[in-house]
Amino acid sequence: MKNSDQKLVDAIRGGDSAAFETLYKIYMQRIHNFALRKLGDPSEAEDVTQEVFAAVFTCLDRFEGKSELVVWIYGITRNILNNRLRRRGGVRLLCLDEMPPQAAPSELGPESRVAARQALACVQQAIEALPREQRRMLELRHGKRLAIRRIAELTHRSEDAVKSSLYRARRTLASKLPGAKLELSF
Repeated sequence: MKNSDQKLVDAIRGGDSAAFETLYKIYMQRIHNFALRKLGDPSEAEDVTQEVFAAVFTCLDRFEGKSELVVWIYGITRNILNNRLRRRGGVRLLCLDEMPPQAAPSELGPESRVAARQALACVQQAIEALPREQRRMLELRHGKRLAIRRIAELTHRSEDAVKSSLYRARRTLASKLPGAKLELSF
């Protein structure tokens, strides 16, 4: 482990909150970018980043220094991301504005357009079939790009209730769109 990381870990273990802020500033952007690449959703990547650093803070006593600190933090990040992706059921929700231009074909032939319209109609139908509460949660989270905490405030529900609603909505969509590896937008 790098000497500078060891000093940070020792200072944090000693109760120095400024040392944790330093650790956060050093690694936060890297962790956020990693989560963003895996999830495709800036709000969700932000949530994961916060969850990672909360875990780092609470688990730092168990860090043995056998690997680099950044490797250990990435391990926590991968575990959190894998759990999140598993709960999602394979449906990835993205805003079209965030898709890179190279992801979209430059020209769509008539067959491709028909297939795209049919796929969009299936997705819209699946979303419309969701219970009103779940549709609302999806719209707030992925349409309005609100954080879980803000949705909980707006809907007067707990954060866990909001997460649960989003999970059920995603799971339902995944079951109605079997085998789909879709990039859904709202």
